[in-house]
Amino acid sequence: MSSKVVSLFLLFLFASISFSQQDQSLIKEGAPNIYIDCSYCDLNFIKEQIPIVNYVRDRKDADVHVLYTSQRTGSGGNDYTLLFIGQNKFANMNDTAKYTTNNTDSDDQSRIKMVKALKLGLIRYVSKSSVADQMIISFPKSSKVEQPKDDWDYWLFRLSANGNINKDNNYDSYSINSSLSANRTTEDLKLSFSVSNNYNENKYSSSSYSYQDITRSQYASASIVKAIDDHWSWGVWGNAYSSTYNNIDYAFSFSPGIEYNVFSYSVSNERQLRIGYKILNITNKYVEETFYFKTKENLWKHSMETSLSLIKQWGSVSVGVSAENYLDDFNNIGYGIFSSASLRLFKGFSLNFFGNYYKTGKQITLRQAGATLEEVLLKRRQLETKYSFFAYFGISYSFGSIFNNFVNPRFGDGGRMSYSVSY
Repeated sequence: MSSKVVSLFLLFLFASISFSQQDQSLIKEGAPNIYIDCSYCDLNFIKEQIPIVNYVRDRKDADVHVLYTSQRTGSGGNDYTLLFIGQNKFANMNDTAKYTTNNTDSDDQSRIKMVKALKLGLIRYVSKSSVADQMIISFPKSSKVEQPKDDWDYWLFRLSANGNINKDNNYDSYSINSSLSANRTTEDLKLSFSVSNNYNENKYSSSSYSYQDITRSQYASASIVKAIDDHWSWGVWGNAYSSTYNNIDYAFSFSPGIEYNVFSYSVSNERQLRIGYKILNITNKYVEETFYFKTKENLWKHSMETSLSLIKQWGSVSVGVSAENYLDDFNNIGYGIFSSASLRLFKGFSLNFFGNYYKTGKQITLRQAGATLEEVLLKRRQLETKYSFFAYFGISYSFGSIFNNFVNPRFGDGGRMSYSVSY
């Protein structure tokens, strides 16, 4: 090792020791240690707005574990629940705070609401610590609250359109997609309508070979879901669609269904165990004659699905099973199972998993004529298959200082203003 390298190492070590001694002042003696369990929160903004507490990297080092959960609202926003779980000196001292964002809220408006709810929940813990005298609590002069008037009666409409072009010497690709949706969601009723259109064209060419493929699909749906009580719900769904990929010239379906949630829907942010059943009437008109020598047919089908979701301070778990078959054929039952988990098994160690397996039932829309080699390779035509499977697995482990009070956005990674583009 050269003398320059040794000198540089000693300089770096000396600077690190000097800065670390200065940085210790940012650790608040006697303040609660807080673990923010939120993957989408702007942690830098939180630390800047609430500097009175210590922020730690692992839930096991925390006096208060703040667990964020969310559900989509009918207006396209989100309803957030903050679960404050007391640990160590605050054991068995739990609380809850809530806030709602609108789909028109900017990132800044959303994070201001988030910090306001977090402050409300932390008051109880900070007030019982040695830094309680640093709190400042204020109230507006007027306590009058006006109820907002909704001119749209909770209806939300969305229009979207997009397209792309990709081209080089041998390849041309064009895609156009558009959609329209209307939704109305209240506490006991959901109404939904949507239509969409998709067009994709791909062309491959060279001096000795040329191939062109075009796929089109149109889709329309309508549904109504109504609450019966805090555990039961019923719904009706209607669909119409066409798809060259699926060999559907046009298709219509009508499906009533019922669902039971073992847990009350009022705690759905924390746990759900839902059991649902649907029966469908389907009318299909095919582009080409099917493997079963059909050009048009009317069928009945039923399906059942059960899913369990839990969100706890140690992580979240979801698992579900489903089964379906046509009522004229109980020999070809399709069934599937999925599972996802994000677990903190011990201090600093996290495990993430997702898996999905589906055993294919009767594929009534398959063309009688086989697919060409190009259609097989490019997946431009539905093919016969016995099953499909996908899985993801990841682990992470971190160790070192438990504190994370610092805000340093230099050179990026300082919050939401970070972008990555790869080719």
